[in-house]
Amino acid sequence: MNKGKMMVFSALLMSCFLSIPAGAKSIEKDTYHVCKNDIFIDYDQLNCKKIVTEIKDDGSFIAVNLGDWLEGQEVYDISVIEDDESAGYKKMFYERNPEKEETDEFYDSEDTSYINFQGLVYVGDVIRSTDSFRETVTEVRFDGSFYTETEPYELLNETVELSD
Repeated sequence: MNKGKMMVFSALLMSCFLSIPAGAKSIEKDTYHVCKNDIFIDYDQLNCKKIVTEIKDDGSFIAVNLGDWLEGQEVYDISVIEDDESAGYKKMFYERNPEKEETDEFYDSEDTSYINFQGLVYVGDVIRSTDSFRETVTEVRFDGSFYTETEPYELLNETVELSD
């Protein structure tokens, strides 16, 4: 394999490795603890991706929808691409802004997990789910920027009924 191909292969391999989301930290063999910034899927809330924002003294934690958290962080420049208010449909673009990631709150420490913004979401991830709508990732760019679509549950339920 020539040097150029080897560099491309190494870069692709490293990007796959870095795209694994954060998880609980290992304390010992089969014991883990949850950290701030841990990301998980809440299967009870329609598979919505959540992020841990606070660890309480008793070991419990507070987690919020990833989409809500991203809005408050200013790490992504978020813009509306399409908006059909009458149908409740919205397409958004989350443009990654690496300069805004340069803060200690996103790096690994004893009680905080590192956030890899380049591999934060994948196509099909639900990043926001409420009683009335769901926001789903539809496209992810190599730099970590991504597109989402927000649809009301009435529209989603109609689609399911038609496919039965």
